[in-house]
Amino acid sequence: MTVIALDGPAGSGKSTVAKHLSQQLKFEYIDSGAIYRSLTFYGLQYLGAGCQGKEEEIANWFSENPDQIKITYEDHTQIMWLKGSDISRQIRSPEVTREVRFVSDSPACREIVNQKMRDLAEKYDVVIDGRDIGTKVFPETRYKFYLDGKPEIRVARRAKEMNIPLQGEAFDQLLKGLLDRDASDMAREIAPLCQAEDAVLVDTSALTVDEVVETIRKHLGSS
Repeated sequence: MTVIALDGPAGSGKSTVAKHLSQQLKFEYIDSGAIYRSLTFYGLQYLGAGCQGKEEEIANWFSENPDQIKITYEDHTQIMWLKGSDISRQIRSPEVTREVRFVSDSPACREIVNQKMRDLAEKYDVVIDGRDIGTKVFPETRYKFYLDGKPEIRVARRAKEMNIPLQGEAFDQLLKGLLDRDASDMAREIAPLCQAEDAVLVDTSALTVDEVVETIRKHLGSS
């Protein structure tokens, strides 16, 4: 099976590009965030309020009960199942959004999610985006791309999504937050953001989503 790995910083467009690319290629798009959210949902539902400090317990349960979480696809849409129930909508709740960072920062939980993604890649041709997909999760894949862009361009994309003016205090705060996140993601001990040595660098600053997808497809065709 083919694995296409897209890594890059926040605002580089990797998730949007990954979805468009998977649609064009008729590959499955692996939403790793949905898997982390499913682990978080379990923690909130069965271990009480809050996931902080319970990460090891969450990981242990999924390690001991691997068949209780399943991932299926319907018309190329990822569906998350927990204990036989479709939880795809429930994992998007504000409570899960608030707590998922604790789970995604846990080495034990990350390994559970990474293994689920590897299992899917044995069944389907897939496109996956993240910050360590090409360096840690699928270092052996031939198809690695690192999407990046000028900070001002990346934050402008976020500002438009949030209906924030492209100048002024709110924009400056958003830019500072993005730069801080870049530094944090690159310096973090667990799954740091970095470009794989054999990844193709794609600067998305001046490109549309379709142009980025076409750039990647050209590299796929030439490799």
